[in-house]
Amino acid sequence: MEFLRIANFSFLAFAALMTTGCITTTIRNFSMTASEAPEVHGANTEQEPFSALWRFSGKVHYNFQEDVDITDDTYKDGSLEDLFSEDRVKFEHATYRMGGVDFSGKIDFLYKVGWFMCGGGLGYKDGAFLHTTLGANFSHFELGAFLGVYNQYSEMSYEIEKDDETDWGYDSDFNASLFGGGYAGFYLEKLFFNLSVSAYAPNPKVENIRLDVPTITTGYLTAGYRINRWVEFSVGGIVTYSSDEFNGGVTSGVSLYL
Repeated sequence: MEFLRIANFSFLAFAALMTTGCITTTIRNFSMTASEAPEVHGANTEQEPFSALWRFSGKVHYNFQEDVDITDDTYKDGSLEDLFSEDRVKFEHATYRMGGVDFSGKIDFLYKVGWFMCGGGLGYKDGAFLHTTLGANFSHFELGAFLGVYNQYSEMSYEIEKDDETDWGYDSDFNASLFGGGYAGFYLEKLFFNLSVSAYAPNPKVENIRLDVPTITTGYLTAGYRINRWVEFSVGGIVTYSSDEFNGGVTSGVSLYL
């Protein structure tokens, strides 16, 4: 999913080319809270051609507490010297603070024509996200891809050197990023299984300096049961990968259909 980092970085590179001057602020250490990538999946059943569905979902997630060392993959953007150097300026230490209990809510709309499925969703998971979905829905399986924007809320702490003085700074803000991925599902009567892989790269800003940080990729493997036409339950596992480190977790939720 490196294309997500490239897409976010391309605009920053263009901005750097259009600006002059030097960045006098040095960031020595950096830490931020980061969320697992959002989950997206299909209809969880064979949907009738030329039909639409609305789904309202709520889930609780628990990911094992983990401080992910991202020092080797974190850079400062904004100066031409850093941008084109083969050994771009790195931090002494940089960390993602991830894990713990997390809640998410989501509204999905899906429409099917023949076997082709399209739609979109709007949700909240440590910040609002929205996406579009394109896929295929058959008698016992479905697959698709999605692309959207994730406006994640993060808390950041950092050590800065400015005007020959060193101090610690703290900040909290929303940062918007592209996210995307794919899903596959298998279903038999009321039972279904889903695999969803989603990825994004946070886009933090410290002391007016944009930071290039590593991509967070999350996989959801879930099983569920549709009790009736309107209600389904699901449980499953979570695996998150970033900066050569893996972290696990569990998830459970309920969905209501219209």
